Amino acid sequence: MNLQQIQGLLFKMHIKYLGKILFSLVIFHSWDLFANILYFDIPQKKIELKDENSNEPDFIVYVYSDSMSSLVLKITGPKQKVILQKKKKILGMWTWNKTGEFSYPSFFHYYTNKKNEEIDFEIKKDLVDNIILIGKDDDNLKKELIEKQLSTNLFKVTNNSFKELNKKTPEFFKIPIKLPYNAPAGDYFVSLSLMKIGSKIETEKVKIIVQKPGISSFIFKFAHKFSFLYGIFSAIIAVGLGLAAGIIFRKN
Repeated sequence: MNLQQIQGLLFKMHIKYLGKILFSLVIFHSWDLFANILYFDIPQKKIELKDENSNEPDFIVYVYSDSMSSLVLKITGPKQKVILQKKKKILGMWTWNKTGEFSYPSFFHYYTNKKNEEIDFEIKKDLVDNIILIGKDDDNLKKELIEKQLSTNLFKVTNNSFKELNKKTPEFFKIPIKLPYNAPAGDYFVSLSLMKIGSKIETEKVKIIVQKPGISSFIFKFAHKFSFLYGIFSAIIAVGLGLAAGIIFRKN
């Protein structure tokens, strides 16, 4: 397929940012006439999560690749930290002692064009590599964390998810993305990988912003823009709740 045919097909399918896509395709062709083309576009960069009962996708990713190799689209959510604690007795009193700390993306979704051992291996490796345990490293703790995230759909692998736009143009795909309603608001990053035997090629990451309707979206924005004030308010609320609980139990 030549560049003029690609241009015509993209125009017919009404993919936004046509100029940017064509520019990238020209760069790929001029760089290496024999290289596989790997490109994706997300017309909608700001996404507001739909009602959890809705079956409509939150957004759609459009993909072009002339490769027959394994393709993986990866969506990564905001990073978060989890403190690991263990009960410890000090001077006759039980207290919590910090034993370590997890740092990892709160959201990992993978969409593949097929299912095979190569894809399974790369995804498992990517998950483990992106979970950083500060303190004593423990693969069992990482495994438990991954299993927990998988059970809540915050980590997920969807195979055979690339949908052909037209049977006459098998190089073009769309991937409907439905985010779980418990997905955190914030900055997400999307990338596309092409896996060949002995190598892996990954595109640059594209940022999208995920928003949640209502108070959760407001709290997220406030916490990131005014982190110092958010910390003060959180402390005041915690103290207030503690005092209120003390008064209630004292009366009882």
